[in-house]
Parts: sequence; structure tokens; C-alpha cells
Amino acid sequence: MGNKAEAPGQISARLLDEVEQLRTSLESALEENARLMEDRDRLGRRVTQLSQDLQAARSAPPPAPPSLPSVEQGQAEEELRVAFEELQVLTEELEVANSSLQQANHELDSRVEERTRQIQEINDTLRATEDSLRTIADLVPDLLWRSDAAGHANWFNQRWCDYTGWDEEELKEEGWANALHPLDRASSLAAWAQAMAAGTVYQEQHRIRDAQGDYRWFLIRAEPMRDANGTILAWFAAATDMHEQRTAMEALQRSELRFRTLIEGMPQLVWRAVDSGQWTWSSPQWSAFTGQSEKASRSLGWLEMLHPDDRDHAMAAWTRAQQTGSLEIEGRIFNAQDRRYRHFRTRGVPVRSSESSLLEWLGTSTDVDDIVQLQAHQEVLVGELQHRTRNLMAVVQSVTARTLKGSHSLDHFAQCIRDRLDALARVQGLLSRRKGGLRVTFDALLREELSAHVPLDADGRGEHVTLTGPAGISLKSATVQTLALALHELATNAVKYGALSQPAGRLEVRWDIRRPASGECRLFVDWRERGVSELPAPGAEPKGGGYGRELIERALPYQLNAQTSYAVETDGVHCTIDVRVPSEDSEGGGR
Repeated sequence: MGNKAEAPGQISARLLDEVEQLRTSLESALEENARLMEDRDRLGRRVTQLSQDLQAARSAPPPAPPSLPSVEQGQAEEELRVAFEELQVLTEELEVANSSLQQANHELDSRVEERTRQIQEINDTLRATEDSLRTIADLVPDLLWRSDAAGHANWFNQRWCDYTGWDEEELKEEGWANALHPLDRASSLAAWAQAMAAGTVYQEQHRIRDAQGDYRWFLIRAEPMRDANGTILAWFAAATDMHEQRTAMEALQRSELRFRTLIEGMPQLVWRAVDSGQWTWSSPQWSAFTGQSEKASRSLGWLEMLHPDDRDHAMAAWTRAQQTGSLEIEGRIFNAQDRRYRHFRTRGVPVRSSESSLLEWLGTSTDVDDIVQLQAHQEVLVGELQHRTRNLMAVVQSVTARTLKGSHSLDHFAQCIRDRLDALARVQGLLSRRKGGLRVTFDALLREELSAHVPLDADGRGEHVTLTGPAGISLKSATVQTLALALHELATNAVKYGALSQPAGRLEVRWDIRRPASGECRLFVDWRERGVSELPAPGAEPKGGGYGRELIERALPYQLNAQTSYAVETDGVHCTIDVRVPSEDSEGGGR
């Protein structure tokens, strides 16, 4: 495989290394040349000295001291010859060295010239590359900058300047930090200092002010550039605008918070599922109601909280929902607090994408147990109403027949039947006004009937009427109607013919509770009229007393198992009624 192409920076560094090597070689050659020249000079001085000594010896006059012996003179000449030879050799070596040096200088000049040309070309390429990189850096949408190893910013791309409205000099050093949001500045600078100290990647999100003074969110990431030894040389950083993403995420979080708050505030049990009833999530209300954790409710875990008899029905409803697009289930869900099952109505709707593909199901389960109980109670009430209606119709038929039988004219019949139907209406009104299943009381029934004929105050007293007895004695619903008709007949006769029809007449009604040896709770009523004149002769039928007397003496004993008496005494009618009533500790609200 061929060599990998070198980057311009690598080529420049390599050429500089070669120039440095040539410079070192040249310096070594110069040093060697200087040494040779010193040796040559030293030998030259030695030759000169020897020549001078030899010349002096030869030219000395005869009478001078004896000259050197011929042997010594020969040695000197030999030394001189050797020195000349060494000098000649050194001269030749010097000439060779000078020639080599000249050639080396020439080669060095050529190579330096070539390297200089190459370096110039590389520098031109680097400048072009740097210009291209700066152009690219200015074109990218990110804010780019560079810092030295100590974190001092020394370069920013044009995007920084355009965005902030500041020039590069204002941004350098720590100037860029002034563009950070005041709430983000301290934490961002602390994280930046920590990253520089550790030599790790720096990544933060903070807001940067634009030229108009508005702040936008940016994702900032900085990484160190290291040399071959791992030493940090510089830091390069980029800030990516993520304002729309950040604001959209915050809006989504707020929406999810509102949705969760809404869901958790609903009284219903909320859930999410996929097809076939596989739950993927349940609300906290589900866990609070059933005691089952959200994780345990996933998939088909929620079925464990349904009544065993309702599970197959629920799964069948899910099967239908896949075809119909809606889910409705009536079933019972276990309540962990009450330790019983409660009725729920479950409804679900599909959530679809913009392409109408099914994403999931969203549903709620609403507690309808109270409604179911009320419906059951309503059915009981409807049954009771039907029963009472049938009884009332029978009573009306009986009253109508008896009234018709005892009427001597059509007008008399109309008046009597109207009064008796009014009495029935009043007792039905009492029955309908009961609250919470409470029974009709005797004192209320008596006052209701008497007040229809004579005025009574709040305590039940009238000008000719005295009522004495305990309040709150409850009557069975089946007792009220017949007893009310009896009281109506007594009151009607008293108003028309008895004590309440005459100025001197008085009506006293007393009642109380008696408990005979049998232990039953019985109501004893004593109706006594006084001050009545124009009474019928002994053995004669009292006026208007036919139907009422028959009702008291025959209907009450037959229908209510009551003990009654009815007598016309010297000053008015005296009637007693002894009938069974519910005991105080019996259950209220019976029919």
C-alpha cells in the first residue's frame, strides 16, 4: 500500500527538521575546517621557527662558539623536512576540506533554497487552508471559539460576533462570559473551570444574549486538543442553538405535568393499554383503590382485581372493541380498604396517529356502586309503590262502594267520597314526605287529619281540642292508611254532628304506649267527645256514624288485629283503639 498523504502541517514540520539537520552538519564541517586550519597554522609556525634556526646556524661567523655538531644539524634538517612534508599534507587536506566545504555550502544553499521554496508553498497552502477553515467556521450555524491551555479565549468565529453584536476583541479572554444569562453565569463558569482542571470534556446548557438583548438556550461543548505527550495545547468549543428544542421540551413537560395533575385529580381510575387489553400504565388512583402496584397491573395483571365472575366478560368486551373502536365494561373491582368488590363502569377510546394508525387505548373506570345500589333500592321502591298502589286502589274501591251504599243521594255521595279521598291523599302525602326511611308517627297523623277540619297551633291545641300523648310513636306503613281513615271518620263526624259542631263541645284525644304481658308494643288511643247535645235516642244509629263505626269496629280488628270500642255516651262519642306498633328497638323504615 502507498504512503499516506501528509498534511501541510506535517510537511512543514518535516522540512524544518531537515533544515535543522543540515545546519547542524554545516556547523560540524565548519568546526572541522577550523581545527585543520589551526593545525596548519601551528605547523607553519613550527616550520618558520625551524627555518629561522637553521638559517641562523648556517650564517654564523667562524669565531663564534662552536656550532652544532653535524649530527644535530642533520637532525634539524630532517625535522624541517618532515615538518615541510606534514605542512604539505595538511595543506592538501585543507584544500580538500575547503573544496568539500565549498561543495557542502553550495549543496546547503541549494537545499535551503529548495526547502525555503517548499516552506513558502506550504505556508501559502496553510494560509489558504486557514482562510477556508475560517470561511467554513463562519458559515456553520454554531458559535465557535478557541481558548489556550489556560482557558483564555483567543479566537471566535463571525457567528459569535453577529449573534452578540460584539467584535472579536470584546469577546476575547473572559469577555464572552458577559453574554451569559446572569442566572446561568456562575454555574457555567464553575463547570468550565472544573473541566479545565480535570482535562475533561465540558458540556453545559445555558442562555446567551443576542444583539437585541434577548436570551436563547444553547448547548455548549468544549474538548481539549493535546500533543503527542497528552499535554493540552488548546480548547475548541461550539455552542449549538437549542432554544426551540428546549422551549418545546419545557412546554411538553408542563403539558405532561398538567395532564398528570388532571389524571391524578380525577375520581376515576385511569389506565393506558394496547390491543387485547394489555395495560401499559395505571394511575395512582388504581393502586390506592385496589392495593395493586402500577407495575403489577401491567399486561393482564389488572384482571386479578376484577371479580372472578366478570373476567371473561371483560376480555370478551376487549375482543369486541377491536372491531367497534370503543370499549365498555360493567364489572366489579376489588377495594382494598373495604375488602369487598364495588361496581365500576369502564370505558376506553383508541388514540390514533395523524395517519389513523392505532397508538394505544386510553380509558377510565368509574365507581358506580352507589348508583347500582340506588337502582336496586329503586327497584324495591317501585315494587313497594306498585304494592301500595294496588292496596290503595283496593281501599278506594272499598271506600267508594261503602260510601255509595251509605249515601241517600248523589250529592251526599259526592261530598262523602271527596272527603274520604282527601283523607287518603293526606296520608299518602305523609308517607311520601318521609326522609331516610323514617316511619310516620301517630301524633303527626292525628294532627294532619284534625288540622284539615279545625285550626290547631304548633303544639296541636285548638279552641275545642286537647291532644295529650308522647310524640314520635312510629306506625307501620301498612297501619297508617287504615288508621288514617278511622281518624278521618271520627273527625268528620265530630265536626258535622259531634263535639266540634257545638259551642260547648270538647274533644280530648289521649294516647300512650302500653306493653302487656305478651311483650308487644301497643298504641292505646282514647277518643272522647264531651258537651254534645241532641244525641240520638238509646239504640238509635248516630248521625253519620255508619261507615266510620263499621271501619272502627270491623276493619281495624280484621286488617290490623286491633282491639277497638265505639260507644255513644251521654255527652258524646267515646272510642278506643289498641293496635300493635313497632318497638323502639325494632328496625325503622319498614313498610
